[in-house]
Amino acid sequence: MKFVLLLISILTLLGCSGGSSDPTNIPVTEADPMQPIPPEAPSLPLPPEMSPDIQEFHRELYSAVTRSVSYGDVLNLNYEPSTQKRFYGEDSLQFVEYWPAQNTQQRQDLANIVLIHGGCWSNRFRLAQSYPMATALSLNGFPVWSIEYRATGDEGGGWPGTYTDIESAIRFIYQQIYSQSQSKIRIVGHSAGGHLALLARTNLDLDFNVVGLAAITNLITYADQEGSCNSLAVSFMNGRPADLPEQYTLANPQTGSLSAQTFLFGGGQDGIVDESQVRFTGIPFQIDEDAGHFDWIHPGTASFEHLLNYLLTE
Repeated sequence: MKFVLLLISILTLLGCSGGSSDPTNIPVTEADPMQPIPPEAPSLPLPPEMSPDIQEFHRELYSAVTRSVSYGDVLNLNYEPSTQKRFYGEDSLQFVEYWPAQNTQQRQDLANIVLIHGGCWSNRFRLAQSYPMATALSLNGFPVWSIEYRATGDEGGGWPGTYTDIESAIRFIYQQIYSQSQSKIRIVGHSAGGHLALLARTNLDLDFNVVGLAAITNLITYADQEGSCNSLAVSFMNGRPADLPEQYTLANPQTGSLSAQTFLFGGGQDGIVDESQVRFTGIPFQIDEDAGHFDWIHPGTASFEHLLNYLLTE
């Protein structure tokens, strides 16, 4: 598996493009070759291979698979059910699920992981996609929380309701964790969930770091591009950037100020979120040249192994 580590920042963020009606098969557009490249962003240590002393406790349940995987592949995986479901609001969709840490004989100091699932901000895609990932992280010693939220198409969903749900859920989880311990918190967001995680890191005065997986870092450029998920960004905002400039500014993460608290992973074979959304932010990042969009949330892929290694050695 080839990984290319580029830590760069620029003043202008580029989006991704695609022309397919299938959100899992959108062509990738290359970044603008005229884009100026400023000095490198701060680097975080990231071993290229799984450290020899790290055991992958999830391998009995999730054997290695060939990339790239599909959304359906993820939904078809087995998983362990959560042990708790707690509501952070009055709506039936305002809840979090919890998986306790397992196999903690060697590591009892691991961070609480908070998952924010993706799905183009649409209610066509729900929390179930996070169940295999939550199971695998739990088996490897992490306490795991996964957030459900009102999405576009739900009453109260879309902008800003979807995002305010995320803020409320993070505050709720933060209170649950810190009422019992002082454990670290790592919020891991995939795709549109990565956008919501980065926006929360921009706005909330709480102590947590963010890991973005194929995260949409620039909503403005993303919504202006063609593609199935891109069009759902417009639906999420209820209009295009040219028509709602102030709202898009509010909904766009301020990535330039987040380099010390975030890390981004992107895939060279991602047809939904082009790697330019990862490269040109000022945030430290890593590109897996072989990874597709859903590889990060499938515990059988090498991309997930790389994420796991990062979380275990951070």
